[in-house]
Amino acid sequence: MRRPLMHSGRRAFLRGLGGAALGLPLLEFTHGHLWAAGNDAPRRFITMFEHGGTITNQHHSSRHDGLGADHGVDWWRPADPTSTELVLGPILEPLAAFRSKLLQLEGVDNKASMAQAQYGSGGHGISNVTALTAATADDPHGDDPLAQGPSIDQVVADRLAARQPVPFSRIHLNVSGHQYGSPYFRAAGERAYGESSPAAAFATLFAGVSGGEPSPAQMRQLAMRSSMLDGLLESYEQSRGRVSAHDLQVIDAHLDHLRALEYELQHPVVCTPPVGIEADGDQPGDIVGPLHVQLIIAALRCGLTNVANLEIADLVTFWTPLGDPMESAYGIGHSLGHFARDVGAAGPFAALLETWLGEMLENRRWRIGLMAQLLEGLDDPGFLEGDRTLLDNSLVLWTSEFREPANHVSSNMQVLLAGSAGGTFETGRFLDYNVHAADPNTYAYESSESMHNLFTSVLQAMGETDEHFGSGDAAHEGPLPGLTA
Repeated sequence: MRRPLMHSGRRAFLRGLGGAALGLPLLEFTHGHLWAAGNDAPRRFITMFEHGGTITNQHHSSRHDGLGADHGVDWWRPADPTSTELVLGPILEPLAAFRSKLLQLEGVDNKASMAQAQYGSGGHGISNVTALTAATADDPHGDDPLAQGPSIDQVVADRLAARQPVPFSRIHLNVSGHQYGSPYFRAAGERAYGESSPAAAFATLFAGVSGGEPSPAQMRQLAMRSSMLDGLLESYEQSRGRVSAHDLQVIDAHLDHLRALEYELQHPVVCTPPVGIEADGDQPGDIVGPLHVQLIIAALRCGLTNVANLEIADLVTFWTPLGDPMESAYGIGHSLGHFARDVGAAGPFAALLETWLGEMLENRRWRIGLMAQLLEGLDDPGFLEGDRTLLDNSLVLWTSEFREPANHVSSNMQVLLAGSAGGTFETGRFLDYNVHAADPNTYAYESSESMHNLFTSVLQAMGETDEHFGSGDAAHEGPLPGLTA
């Protein structure tokens, strides 16, 4: 006696159609063309995190005037903070070619750090674990607290991978050196670390990926897949008159997806892995850093990931012309940064102000030069998605755990955005959320905006509907005002 068919009827019919589609072999890991079949261009998110802050006179609720022990220079700020158009300051000058695609923000606090820090300001442990998570910490006053939530990169990676499947939901590369803990978290209490070896990263990311024109065998495989898709498309078309209006919407969605896959097969794109990626992680930063950037550019072009992180340790840039004239203790960048509170007019090392500024400027410009390299690769007009570059369809975030390193300041964080996430953000601007910003000569500082709000803006730029991200320490929920085009 024959057993009755399980799951027969409407559900089995739809499952049978979808199952055939899911059974198709995966496409090669190449840069997608789904946008050309009528879909939105893929979104991508890249974080560039520099440990150790920048050159600034920012204090917790004011700015230093330089007359005391702390210096009074802020070279991260725009050269003309009164202009709504972006006029790059000395540190950001390497990004001059991309000024129209940048959005620099002032007055965004790390309120999760400020609320949980022992003295209401910041500190190595709490500032690190909240910088990208905006989360509560399990031991906020301890030396090694853990964020009780994921970092923004992980959340974006999970969300994008659900609608833009990729071999690697996120990649995380690290220019190793001195730091006080990774700011990246996979989940609550689960810190994430980056790969410091370009060679090891290359071997993982590009295993089985090759450049050049498709071989005859690959062409035969593409033709076979096209034939399978043709059969599926015909089956879906024939089924349209046999289902309800609701199911018709499901079938039409499947048809759109299959037509996109058909376009992908008919327009294969050659994915060329980078060459010469042979250095290990123990090489100097001037070797490792640019190789990591090459890997990120290639991985995004090849469709290997939607999200990439480049973490830059707080290191001294011995390879720049000035080297380390300050002779920073142990050769670490944080000891260099600590001179910020000693080189002011009344400081014990006031005579070294110009020497310190020179080394710090070279150090920070070298770091921002890695961002310039990344933007150049993503903004390549020879690699367009419709009329936009990869950079236009991406969002790049540059930030740190501190604004000012010597006093561990979590107010007015470094926030520099590049790319518009497919036209979501209006770039080429400077926005200052300091409530006292109308007075160009003021040293007063106060803001209601937080990294919580910035990360909410990031999620919404990626197509999500979240109205809050992180802990309850923000002054308000929702995105940052004034970012959207």
